[in-house]
Amino acid sequence: MAIQENNDKRKERFKAMTSFERKALIRAKMKVEGLEEGSGVPGKSLSSYDRDEIWDLIQVTSCFPEMRTKPKAMQLKTPSKKKSLIGWILIAITLAGGMALYHRQYPSPETRRELSVDGMFAD
Repeated sequence: MAIQENNDKRKERFKAMTSFERKALIRAKMKVEGLEEGSGVPGKSLSSYDRDEIWDLIQVTSCFPEMRTKPKAMQLKTPSKKKSLIGWILIAITLAGGMALYHRQYPSPETRRELSVDGMFAD
């Protein structure tokens, strides 16, 4: 029966391994899965590629931006700190203004208490 380990222990174990040990482990797992090192194209080894063929593939992929690893259109746009700070300030001003109007319209604590009780039990 295999020993169950959590992600943290597994990461610690891999960090403690040498590069050679990690490569050997990966190769052993690939062998169990029936995979071989190489290009990944069935029936074609890395040595069978020639320079012209590789250059042609690079030229073709450069014509299609969606084939690039990090297309600019798909990068997430994070709001700047300045914009988010302005947003939070506007929210705070809105809430403070709403509370001030509420207290100005209903200055008596008894009236506010009645409104809140009526609001809780409204049908």
